[in-house]
Amino acid sequence: MGNLIKEILSNLSTRIMFIIFFTIIVITSFFIIFGYYNHVKLLEVKEYDKLKNLSISMAIAIDGDIHEKMMNENQSSNDINTVTDNKDYQNIHHLLNQTHINSKLDNAMYTLVYDKDNNVFNYGTRSDSFVDFRNEYKMFPQILVDSMKSGGIIPRYESENGEYLSAFHPIFNSKNEVVAILEADVEFGHFRINIFNQYKVQAIISLSVIFIIALILVSYTRKILKVEEKNKLNLSRQKHIIEIKNKDINDSINYAKQIQDALLPKIKNITESLPKTFIYYKPKDVVSGDFYWFKNIKDIKLLASVDCTGHGIPGAFMSIIGHSKLDSIISHHKITDPGEILNQLENSINSTFSAKKNSIDSKDGMDVGLCAFDLKNKQVKYAGAFRPLLIVNENEIKEIKGNRFPIGGGESYKKRAFTTHTIDINENDCFYMFSDGFSDQFGGPHDKKFMNKKFKQVLIDIQYLSSEEKVKALDKTLTEWQGDIKQVDDILIIGVCFN
Repeated sequence: MGNLIKEILSNLSTRIMFIIFFTIIVITSFFIIFGYYNHVKLLEVKEYDKLKNLSISMAIAIDGDIHEKMMNENQSSNDINTVTDNKDYQNIHHLLNQTHINSKLDNAMYTLVYDKDNNVFNYGTRSDSFVDFRNEYKMFPQILVDSMKSGGIIPRYESENGEYLSAFHPIFNSKNEVVAILEADVEFGHFRINIFNQYKVQAIISLSVIFIIALILVSYTRKILKVEEKNKLNLSRQKHIIEIKNKDINDSINYAKQIQDALLPKIKNITESLPKTFIYYKPKDVVSGDFYWFKNIKDIKLLASVDCTGHGIPGAFMSIIGHSKLDSIISHHKITDPGEILNQLENSINSTFSAKKNSIDSKDGMDVGLCAFDLKNKQVKYAGAFRPLLIVNENEIKEIKGNRFPIGGGESYKKRAFTTHTIDINENDCFYMFSDGFSDQFGGPHDKKFMNKKFKQVLIDIQYLSSEEKVKALDKTLTEWQGDIKQVDDILIIGVCFN
């Protein structure tokens, strides 16, 4: 038996089956218990409604003036010792007794009179033959005082004679004054016992059925374990095949990374033309949808930050297409104006994806920031497709916004020619182009995005650091903000400084 249990727990199918089995036991038990307590609650509500209706109807039926007269004329508990000692008592008793019998109550109804001087309630008339006239009522006087004018219920309570429910209602005289309270009680304990016995039978039947199911499951479990042994062998073979295919896929991705890395310009070539340049490049996956691009045409240094649709392998394919298109534009058209280059890139990308031209849902495209540095004339020309250019100098930061549409990206954008901005280069200026990966990274104490405001402050804080130190500072800031949260997108930041 012990070995069988071990085999059952070690096998996923049988483990799930028995988890379901025990879950059924728990759920069945829950509904039996819930049903019992719910039944008790519903019956309690029903009995309270019955008591309230009785107390209201009897309080209305009793003549308040007569009751008040009876109490005023008989000030001592010894004045009335039997039902027939007082005619008013006898008449009220008769009325209560008839209702008592017709309603099949197990407990007496009775009237209570409030003694303001002593702050107590005393018994008046009862529906049974027992006379308790002017003896003190000690159960729940405060509840009666609080609701004397409106009536109400007394929450279920325990007494030496059992478990009870009670309801009461005021008795008014002709002056609309409360002269007494009519209270009706019911012993609730025997109801609970009857309900418990009903659900006990249900529980026994349910557990018997579950036990029979358990015997059947043991037989099926043995068959499942035999089948599982065969499946394990097949899974082992399939696992080996998957591992081989997975290795082939990873080798292909790594080779794609080598191709992508080969296309990226060498940092050394960029810094030879723009000495105080740094590039912070952190792909989300092995390959990236972000890339940087550089061309040196006579006295003009073209440098771009490009964020392609998606990341990983789809983004990498887009980056290769984008890199190839930019090279082709410069090679064939020999242009250096950033806006015109982006216009040509837009046309070329749309031509490449012409098969999707009629689909406004096509999102193939890229966000681009492109600068043309003219060191001879100390000017920078900039054009952007959904990406801005930030210029940091001292504690000030200036933002040059690009056009509010991307390269490609479908027909949902209203496009026009890209705008070229011309900016003079001042001493200590630092120019930044970047993708949205850094500012969109989740982290911090509340797992929120880093956001552009914080990103701009970081650029101000690192302005006097060397290029290498800037890269380290950005990486440290990102790592501390990110914590254990996964990187959400490719990250690319290009900084070109003149200090």
